[in-house]
This record gives sequence, C-alpha cells and structure tokens, in this order.
Amino acid sequence: MECLQASGWPTGKKPSLLIMIRGRDNKNYWLVVLARHDARLRDLDQLIRDVWVECCGHLSSFEIEGVIYESDAECSTDAMNAPLSHLVSPGSMFSYDYDFGSTTSLDLKVIGETPVAPLNALLGLIARNDRPVIPCDLCGGEAGFALDDPDGEIPRYYCRECLASAGCDPEYVGIIANSPRSGVCGYAEDPAAALPWYPPGWSADEIVPDELDDALDEIAFDDEIEIETSIAAVIQDIGPDIDAFVEAEKAAYGEEAACMAGESVMAFCTFMHALYGLTIDAWGALSVQRCLVDELSQNPVFPEDWPENAVPILCRFLTHMEASGRLTNASGLIAALEESEPAFQKAATSPEKSLALFRRILVKAQEAGIDTNDMDAFFNFTMREIVRMAGMDPDSEEVQKELSSLLADELLKSGADDLRAATILVQCTDFCNRFEDDTILDRCREIIRDIFDHPAAPLSRGDVVLWSAAIVYVACREANLIRSGRGGSSLTQDIGFFFGFERSSIQNKAKVLKKLLSGR
Repeated sequence: MECLQASGWPTGKKPSLLIMIRGRDNKNYWLVVLARHDARLRDLDQLIRDVWVECCGHLSSFEIEGVIYESDAECSTDAMNAPLSHLVSPGSMFSYDYDFGSTTSLDLKVIGETPVAPLNALLGLIARNDRPVIPCDLCGGEAGFALDDPDGEIPRYYCRECLASAGCDPEYVGIIANSPRSGVCGYAEDPAAALPWYPPGWSADEIVPDELDDALDEIAFDDEIEIETSIAAVIQDIGPDIDAFVEAEKAAYGEEAACMAGESVMAFCTFMHALYGLTIDAWGALSVQRCLVDELSQNPVFPEDWPENAVPILCRFLTHMEASGRLTNASGLIAALEESEPAFQKAATSPEKSLALFRRILVKAQEAGIDTNDMDAFFNFTMREIVRMAGMDPDSEEVQKELSSLLADELLKSGADDLRAATILVQCTDFCNRFEDDTILDRCREIIRDIFDHPAAPLSRGDVVLWSAAIVYVACREANLIRSGRGGSSLTQDIGFFFGFERSSIQNKAKVLKKLLSGR
C-alpha cells in the first residue's frame, strides 16, 4: 500500500479496489489488480484475458454470491457491464472461468481499497508472480521451453542449450507460459496484449524475453539446415548409385515410376542420415523399420499409388546396392521392410495425418492473411505449401509450369471442393476438442461426408466458417447437448463466440443443413 501511495499515481474521487487473482489448480500463479471505482466486470474480464488466458476467444464468466455473469455478446443485456464496486467490496471472494470446455478457473478476492487510482486506465496490473522456475529434464538447469508431444503423456521441459541438442519437432515446442492456462488449448502468452495493463516503463521483452522467441526461431532454422546438410551428405556418399538405380527403374517401369522411385529413395536415405545418423552401410533391420513407419509415412504429398509402391521400390534399391557392392545384408533389410509394410501403409493413409497436415497449412494461410473463403487464393496457397513441404521450390520455373497446368484443368474445382470440406472438418475438430470423447466429432464427420456427396454440392457455396458452426450446432442438438427455448444454452453461446457468428445466423444455416440431410 505504501508503494502505491509513493507511486505518484492520481487519487480518485472514490477509493479503488485491490483484487488478488489466483489460479485455482495452481496458486503459484497470482496477479494483483488495482481497479478504479467505475471499472466494470467486462474491464476485469479483458485484463484477465490479455494477461493470462486468451487463446481462441472462448466464453468466460464470473460468479459473485451465486450469480453468474457471462461474456455473451449476443445477450440483449450485457451482464458484464455491471460496475465492480456495485458487486464486490473489501473481503469479497468470487470466481472466474474461462472456456467452458477446457476450463481455466481462477479465485478472486478483494484484499483492500486505496485512494490511489490507476494511471490513465480503469484497471492496472500492479504485481504478479515471477515466471515459474521449472528444471530442465536433461541438465536440471532452469527450463524455458515445453515440449507438448501428442505421443507423450506429460510435457517435457528444456533449457535453451538442451533444447538445441534434443532434436525436438519445432511444431510442438513452446515457451513455458507464466499463466495458469499454460499447456491448455494451445495457449501462448501475448506480451503485446498484456503490456497496456502494466505500469508505465515496462516493455514486452520484460514480460516474455525476446531471447526465448529467438531460440524457437533458431530451432526451426537449424532443422532446415540439418536436412540440407543430410541431403548433401547422401548425394556425396551414394549419389551416383541412386542415379543409376533411377535409370534402371526408368528402363523397366517408365519415367513416371522412375521419378517416384528417385524421390522415395532420396527421402528415405536423407531421413536415415538426418534422424538416425546412419550411412547405408550401417543400416539395420530395426532402424529401417522405424524410418519407414515413423518418418517416410509422413510424406505430405504423393501419388495415389505411392503407399503400395514405396516398399517395393526400397526393396529393389537395396538389391541394387548389394549388387554394386555397397551392401551385404540386403535380404535382412528387405525382410524387415516387408514386415513393416502394413503399418507403413496404415500410417501413410491415416485421416489423422491428413488432418494434421491440413491444419498446419490452414494456420499458415490465416497468418499470411489469405481469405479461406477465396478458394482460388486458398487453393493456390495450399498447393505452394505442399510443394514446399515436399522439399521443392514453388518459385522454380519447372514447378511453376507444373502448377499452372494443374490449376488450369478440372483439378481446380475438385481440389477446391476438397479444400472447403477439409477446412470445415478442421474447424469442427478444433471446437470438439473440448468434449471428453469423439461422439460429436464423429457426427460432424458424417454430416460433412453426407453434404459433400449431395447432388447440389452445397459446401461449394457460402462461408466455410458458418458451415462449420452450423454442423457443430446440429451435431450438438442431435445429442441433446443444446436445449430448446428462449436464450438457448451456454453451449450455443460458445459455438457463436468460437466461430464468430450471431446465434440467429448459425440457427438459420442449421435449418438449411437439416433440410439437406433429410432430403427435402
């Protein structure tokens, strides 16, 4: 209190409130907020979002003395417009929930009042906990990064030095957030959003150090350099042998098959070198099986018949390398590859792989400012990203010529329709992550499939986000998760807030959708 009085901040006409906010599940996270007498619930909600919890625009609510105040922009009376001073006073305890799916819950208490008012604001952040000190899993030093690998049950933590040598996929690495929402729903701190709530003199770098962001950029850059280095090493070691094999494939199966063979062999050899540190004379049965199922199967773009041809191609390559004197254990490696072929084909063609790939492209398109309803622009962007993921330069003259020929024929229409359906599925999936099981998501998939096959091709028209919202809404109604009647339910509100549409717009689209599903 003495620090506030010595701060030089103005004195208000009425006392300001001091509010302590703590994470309910982890009380090591805390904030102290100074709120002017005329600050409203919505102002406190915005501060909490900007500093601590905002990720996807979820709904939120306060509970004060048994009364719920929700952030529903569609309500005719805005409950969060109520002044804080009319609802709480020194000693009052209340609560806050953000996201009614993967909920982050906070406990709040008015710990006092003071004549001092925030400087040029209704509320101000005057204290918070230091960034959490979490030990690095490898060296025991202070970690700055978390690896949320979907295949792992718990996150792993690394300092900057160990992260650089851990070989982590940059896709799943993030800065450890100073927030009770850390690790939930893809949350990441936004220092630019938090900064306006801080006292004058603070910088974004003091909230989240720039060096942490720089380290993440270095990981992605180092990953690209490592692949390029491995490609060069493979070419230097067995480049002429690969060229000879491709020529033999061309003579036996034609130019198109030879192209597939060359790309498959080069990718496999590069993975073996980059990820396992093995040249071809050191390959073993276990390493080739792991590379086949875990790495080669993730090829982002391939012809329809590639999954059934990849293993035979690799087997012929191994036979070729043994004949040239570079291998002595081809038969054992071939047996190992053939044993793992079913698992490889399953992984290469899994819907989850395709969905993860498309989600990555969709996020990049949104970050680049691409309108996902402009199918020409979105399809062109997607094609370029797929080409880039396949290791080719989308700006090269040869690739540009091939892309132009593809975009000029019927592929554009069929590809655009597929793209719209995939976009809708990704958005439905992101919303349905809040549910405990896949019942609603499975129904969304069925609806998308049925509407995609509809003779009128309705998904080719209209806003893809509104289609997504309507599909989720219908699936939830069918599962009795949304009640009928005036005002709907909190889930209806959450759907509207998540997808960014008025309740009436979603319900009107849902009516159209139900007619299409019923065949009327």
